[in-house]
Amino acid sequence: MNLNNKIYRSPSNRAQWWDYSNNGTYFITICTKNRINYFGTIQQEEIILSPLGHSVLKCWNNIPLYHPYVILDAFIIMPNHIHGILHINNSNTFNDNSTLKKECKVTSGSLGSIIRGFKVGVKKDAYTLNIPFFWQPRYHDHIIRTAESYIKIANYIIMNPITWKQDKFYNNL
Repeated sequence: MNLNNKIYRSPSNRAQWWDYSNNGTYFITICTKNRINYFGTIQQEEIILSPLGHSVLKCWNNIPLYHPYVILDAFIIMPNHIHGILHINNSNTFNDNSTLKKECKVTSGSLGSIIRGFKVGVKKDAYTLNIPFFWQPRYHDHIIRTAESYIKIANYIIMNPITWKQDKFYNNL
């Protein structure tokens, strides 16, 4: 790594030991820039989607159209972030190109590629709706490796609107 990358580049928060084009189950959290409430409001422990919130739902549900090896699972849209579980189930896991993958930032078919496409789709819809919208530059992922972890995370996603005011992403603006 050259000196400029050490100074100007934040280290990746991705698991260095994992190939994100591998088949797997992933828990994803993506936030809006500055945690601005673009996607709707929580009323009586349910999300009431804004027009951009409806776009988020459409773009999430469209992921398998662009990535047919992705199976969507638990998902929730909150006012300023989303949580979702997705499964990558690709018989072509790209293992024959491991050297090429390490040289490229985002491998086609990888989790990063999927999330990038999702974020771009929502951003394009925001532009069409004339909404000055921005995502937080990164996203959080967790590789789900046990049934116990899956159940805990799926329940967290489902319960998120009920616990909104205690959520670390809560923004009452």
